[in-house]
Amino acid sequence: MAIIFSLPKTSRICFPAGIMADFSLFERSVRLDATPAEVYAFHEDPRNITKISPSSLKVELVECRVPACPGDEFRLRIRQFGLPMEWIGVWEQAAPDGRLVDGARKSPFRHWRHHHLFKQEGDGTIMTDRVEYALPGGFLGLLLDLTVMRLVFTLMFIARHQATKAYFATRPRPGS
Repeated sequence: MAIIFSLPKTSRICFPAGIMADFSLFERSVRLDATPAEVYAFHEDPRNITKISPSSLKVELVECRVPACPGDEFRLRIRQFGLPMEWIGVWEQAAPDGRLVDGARKSPFRHWRHHHLFKQEGDGTIMTDRVEYALPGGFLGLLLDLTVMRLVFTLMFIARHQATKAYFATRPRPGS
């Protein structure tokens, strides 16, 4: 499998108080053998991150409420490449069967917004992960983004999508 590197796409975001900042975009899709409702239900429960995390990410704690409701927080304590991190996420949008969007109140990123998009295709679903992010650290953060983050995101989402695909391929389907 060839991995193609490209410079991150950047866009402008407006933070509260009108502060403008750049962020990068990462997007990857996968076809799953499940309905959009099933895929949405799986992703609205942050405890399922343990089922799809690559080996470089160890989940130590998940605190959340299900179902996902805009404004609700969830908390994760994780280790990425052995580095401990606390993550406080917030559900920004929850549109069953179509879209689930989480932001971060506390994370290693200066900006984080993860769109989980679900689109019916035949008897399955195209799931797209669209991540808007910005690293802290000014020029150093930009350099890290241009050299490392593309590879980290690509490998992480390849692993996540393979695990998600395997999960839906092996679980009992409703009515069977």
